[in-house]
Amino acid sequence: MKKYGPIFRMLSLITQIGITMLTSIFFCMFLGLWIDRKFSTHFFLFFLILGILGGMKAVYSLIERTDHDDKEDRDER
Repeated sequence: MKKYGPIFRMLSLITQIGITMLTSIFFCMFLGLWIDRKFSTHFFLFFLILGILGGMKAVYSLIERTDHDDKEDRDER
């Protein structure tokens, strides 16, 4: 099982990246749609772009934290 550890770790990272991006985009998209319907405005595109940018920042932080943890693991060995 030890030889498959890095594979499972990367698969879980890919899954986390996908879920993080989709969640932030869909949340902001539905928030923009709700505001458009409630107040008759045109903020959908703004919130969609905000969701994409927020998702990208969250994914960057996730990858950076994972890379930092990997470096610490290598230093301990």
